[in-house]
Amino acid sequence: MRARTIISTVTAFTLTLTVTLLPAAPAAADTALGSCYDSTTAQHQDPAAWPAPGNRQTTWASPISIIHGDAFRVKAQGSIRIDAWGTTKSIAGELPAAPTAGGWPAPGAPRYALIARVTGGSVWMKKTSRTYGSSSWFPVGTDSDCMLFSSNGDPAPQLVFTFNDNNLGDNGGGAAVVVQQWF
Repeated sequence: MRARTIISTVTAFTLTLTVTLLPAAPAAADTALGSCYDSTTAQHQDPAAWPAPGNRQTTWASPISIIHGDAFRVKAQGSIRIDAWGTTKSIAGELPAAPTAGGWPAPGAPRYALIARVTGGSVWMKKTSRTYGSSSWFPVGTDSDCMLFSSNGDPAPQLVFTFNDNNLGDNGGGAAVVVQQWF
């Protein structure tokens, strides 16, 4: 019986010492991506929605630089006209997804959706659980969810937007875009 009491006391002491001496794990919000996940106030948010026309690529006019470890979330609304006859589509896109053939910029992503890419580095997206390099377009739609930018020192990377359409030339309309950035 006495051995059991000693073991119990030593175990309790060891647990207390472990909890006291080991540092706590960092909270999710200790990183830019964690702050995005927690929906904390972004260090930068566009003061107003800006236009991304449906017929061309548009570079985000970031007032601050984009660096390794920054997190982003893009929210947008709008619709694009996809032909000369007035057919309109939501910027959320539609299924079936764009095929790999036929000149669609983001094969596998919803057709006509707002899409984006970075000009250097890469972006990991929570929504798709995929990493997209600088030559790959990724789906944004009406809400990109949280994204993490990674870089090996690429000079002045930019975030560029367009639409997942194999013929931008006959498009009209577009999206009103707001970018949030945590660093």
